[in-house]
Amino acid sequence: MTHAPRRHLLGAFAAMLFVGASWGANVPVTKVLFRDYDVLPLIALRSVVAMLVVALLLAAVEGRRALRIDLGAGRFLLLGLMMGSFYVCYAIGLYYSNPITAATVQVAGPLVSATTVRAVTGVRFDRGFGVALSLTMLGGLILSSSSLLGSHVTFGGGEIIVLLSNVLWTLYSLKAQEWFDRASQLHRTYVASLSAMGWLALMAVGLVIVGRSRSPFAVSDTWVWAQFLVVAVLASGLGGYFWNVGASRLGVAIASLWSNLVPFFAVLWAMAYGFTPNGYQIAGGLVALGGVVYMQWRKLQIMSPAPI
Repeated sequence: MTHAPRRHLLGAFAAMLFVGASWGANVPVTKVLFRDYDVLPLIALRSVVAMLVVALLLAAVEGRRALRIDLGAGRFLLLGLMMGSFYVCYAIGLYYSNPITAATVQVAGPLVSATTVRAVTGVRFDRGFGVALSLTMLGGLILSSSSLLGSHVTFGGGEIIVLLSNVLWTLYSLKAQEWFDRASQLHRTYVASLSAMGWLALMAVGLVIVGRSRSPFAVSDTWVWAQFLVVAVLASGLGGYFWNVGASRLGVAIASLWSNLVPFFAVLWAMAYGFTPNGYQIAGGLVALGGVVYMQWRKLQIMSPAPI
């Protein structure tokens, strides 16, 4: 086996770990930011910061010519609509959901993504995918069981929106790989982020003008703005880029397995807000991690040369 394919997969492994960590931070921080910001203006402003981060990184790595949009107008608008719709649906679902039940239903996120991939592409999954999916779902159930056992759990209604938002993100991921020719993953992220920013900014400005939402610039607390910028850069900006890297190398269905690491990392990040994880949450995260590591190991085994 050559070193290049192995590095290719190990790079995907590292990229998806970053995605899990950054998107995990997004959950507790966004819940805190909802105290000061309205949903749509918050998401729109985050999309502006994320797009600027990706654009600056793209210009630095590939030059200013890479900032040109070569995608057709129709696909450009649709790609951003899918990405922007996911951000809005996920944020609204998180806003109106009980954190316990939201974590529980999100366990089925990889299953929703896998079903979407199969329905859209008709491609069969790699061998071992069923085992990996079972492990990640089991890990998610263990992660949330400590909160479910002996607790009074309410259903806020947004949990279903959180779960179904996986369909939108999966569709975006598939088209981000299909609609470009030889563009880098960084360029694809930039194009999608630019389009999504336009859609979200248009909706947010409209709501503020008609008085249905507060302007995000009315917030003056520097600590709130610091949290906002960290999540915008890491989760919305770099997280989206590294997701495309992982999805391009592993496939969207396998990359979706990593979404069950998000609650695990969310628990770890929540420690900064005074939350102490318990054994169930740590064990659940490790089991979910075992699922994605197993799938990575299977891929490495397939790529290994047969013994002489």
